[in-house]
Amino acid sequence: IERIVDQANDAIIVIDFVSGQIYHANPSAAEMLGRTVDELQGMTVFDLHFPEDLHVSAERIADVWGKGGLVYDDIPFRTAQGAKLPVECSGKVTEYQGKPAVVIHARDITERLRLQREVAEKSALVEQQNNDMRSGLRYAQGIQTGMLPTLGELRASFADVFVSNKPRDIVSGDFHWSARSGNKVVVAVADCTGHGVPGAMLSMTGIALLQQVVGRGIIAADRILMELRAELLRTLAHQEGAGAIRDGMTIGLIVRDLGSGNTEYAGSLCPLYLLRKGASELKEIKGDRVPIGFQDGLVNAYERHALQLEPGDRLYMSSDGFADQFGGPDGKKLKSSVLKRLLHSTGDRPMEEQGRALEAAFNDWRGEHDQVDDVLLIGLQL
Repeated sequence: IERIVDQANDAIIVIDFVSGQIYHANPSAAEMLGRTVDELQGMTVFDLHFPEDLHVSAERIADVWGKGGLVYDDIPFRTAQGAKLPVECSGKVTEYQGKPAVVIHARDITERLRLQREVAEKSALVEQQNNDMRSGLRYAQGIQTGMLPTLGELRASFADVFVSNKPRDIVSGDFHWSARSGNKVVVAVADCTGHGVPGAMLSMTGIALLQQVVGRGIIAADRILMELRAELLRTLAHQEGAGAIRDGMTIGLIVRDLGSGNTEYAGSLCPLYLLRKGASELKEIKGDRVPIGFQDGLVNAYERHALQLEPGDRLYMSSDGFADQFGGPDGKKLKSSVLKRLLHSTGDRPMEEQGRALEAAFNDWRGEHDQVDDVLLIGLQL
């Protein structure tokens, strides 16, 4: 047995349980501690520890005896040069020449601790960088939110409203926008390419361009979209290749004359849903398949839809994040057909309550799945 112990790579020390006398030490233990085997076998295990650790050492030996075995790493060894050597020890009860003994396997963990410190330092640096990034995103979120119309501003033009805005990554590529020009109010819901920071940057560009277009006195719904598309392409004209093709947005936009009640809609790949009290289903007015962005070939003008509305009618516009969410029992997309059913089934509730019901339905459908995209849904009651 002693020959096997002497050939082991780990340091092995066999001690008397009562006195701590070292019965046997292998060459690996001697090399690790900077002593000879004979020197070690003339010492006790307590001679290998610093004075401040002696009480813990006695407790660990007692624990090993009481449990039959134990692994611990809270007691460093003291080398012949007086250096502190961190070790992981595995103690086990045994017999040595007919006497109760404890065999200790000791391994130098200096390198392991160095690596752990290095990993901890890098992790702390990454965490700090993440905190800084999240802090910056939250600040950007405040700026982005400040550019969106408030519920109070929307309620100044409509009987009631709700807005459900759920960014996927703090800041959003979806945005809603509103402006007044004389007796007319413009309301838009847009979904920019991407989400997070890239989507949010494009959304800020979209808001600025809408303000610019309407500020020039362009109020017709279809003309606003045409001018918005032209201005966005001019803004992104420096891009080349695939970048120019990908950047853009889909948008639904209504213009309502608050005096006459005349209302018009135009959309770019974004439908408008109309719910009339007592109606058996929603009416869907589809947007044109012309993106606000680059498109090969001839680009047709957007269609302007004149809406025949009545007091109490509700209008809804949404980004595709709601319908595209995966979830349910089979992990499938929610789909626009389900969204329309939800809008209709909750359409007799007060607007704020309807908004909460729709958010609850979305969350129930999502379940444990990650949110796949920004989600924006607004409702306007005349």
